[in-house]
Amino acid sequence: MLVAALAGALLGVLAGGGGYLLTRHEGGSKPTGAATLTGTPPVTASGSPSSSPTASKSPSATPSPTPTTPAPAPTPTGLHLNRVQDPNGFTLLVPDGWQRDEANNSTFYRSPDKASLIQVFAMSDKPPYEEATATEVDLTKLPGYHRIRLEQTAGGTAELEYAYAHAASGTVRHVVDHILVGPNGAAYAVIVAGPEGDWPTLFQALRDAELTGFCFTAQCPAATG
Repeated sequence: MLVAALAGALLGVLAGGGGYLLTRHEGGSKPTGAATLTGTPPVTASGSPSSSPTASKSPSATPSPTPTTPAPAPTPTGLHLNRVQDPNGFTLLVPDGWQRDEANNSTFYRSPDKASLIQVFAMSDKPPYEEATATEVDLTKLPGYHRIRLEQTAGGTAELEYAYAHAASGTVRHVVDHILVGPNGAAYAVIVAGPEGDWPTLFQALRDAELTGFCFTAQCPAATG
């Protein structure tokens, strides 16, 4: 399954799941009505790729993820991934050197230069494709927004892939927003985002790894070996 280093202007709080994504994209306000998992630590709710390092919590206030069995590196990129059990109730694959933080009810793993990220957050109880469609309505307000694809994917999930002009860095940011249903019936987004120049090789490999490596703690298969 897939997943979410962007600073920019505050765009204001917007309504609905798509509004969560847009305000999160530019470091917007914390939404209300977060969904939580039943029987596991909560995966918190909010928006979309945000690159503002200043918005993150201090390390002392952030629970520490638990490394588990290292995952093999995807080829041909040589990207080395580690399987990490996050304290917020999910397991995912994280590249070497990426650091965890929480901001505005989202969990982030960011690259050392803050240009790339994985993000996980809860949305609402709408079906994934409806969440993706609502998300795009708000994302069209981003400068240079360009939809690459919007589709319903296997198992009732959905994906919105897009790019936009990231003013803070002066680059084009490429994002894949994979939306799935959690064990509590709510929709969750797993986002992978990074500079356009790093697609399709590096981040396509990371996106593919998250599609197979992401799971909620209550549903993860038993570790072997």
